[in-house]
Amino acid sequence: MIKTIDITGIKLDNYTMRESIMHLEKSMSQNLFHTVEEITMDTLLLAGNDERVKEAIEKLDDTIIAENGILTAAGKNSMQRQHEIENKAFFQELMRRLERNRKKVFLLGEKEKEVEEIYAFLTEDFPRMQFAGMAAMEDCTDEQDAIINEINAATPDAVISILPSPIQEYFLLDHRDKISALLWYGIGNKKPVHKKTGFWDALKQKLRVIMLKKHITDYYEQKEDSK
Repeated sequence: MIKTIDITGIKLDNYTMRESIMHLEKSMSQNLFHTVEEITMDTLLLAGNDERVKEAIEKLDDTIIAENGILTAAGKNSMQRQHEIENKAFFQELMRRLERNRKKVFLLGEKEKEVEEIYAFLTEDFPRMQFAGMAAMEDCTDEQDAIINEINAATPDAVISILPSPIQEYFLLDHRDKISALLWYGIGNKKPVHKKTGFWDALKQKLRVIMLKKHITDYYEQKEDSK
């Protein structure tokens, strides 16, 4: 299995769920700040036109491919990886380990309603998970340092971000050196749960794959023309 996929100059990890978890836990055991983000097709398309988003992705310690469409567009399909991505295997295993190891979690989102929804979702599926606190950026009327202070005052082991792109990438890029935690896990603003895909959702997915394929083709054509 190919362990790294290059999408228009952005290298994405393509490790198995177990390999990614082992890498993450090794860093946390050494008290190193570890940054992980679930990467979607929309994020990759955004990075094609936004250098700050691209920089933020490149600085991540680990990237988790969040959609099978990325593998399809890159022509790197694998049955094992497709199954893991479809079933949100990395998210499920990481949440179980945070719960089992009694790690304190801080939830960060854009809107208070969204933060409350992910809190309800997590407490239902992982009832013994410990929460250090939660914050919504819409409640922050001052500089973002106020949110950083709130996070650090709660002394969490892990910060779970449900901020949408590009806010999520900008926030981490600007503040990663200020966050006192062992883990930053960006999952974006889509609920990390496997659900059956309806007709329109499936059509939108196919269109996004086509857009990403075109983005990849245009990138390599431009590189070839610039030689």
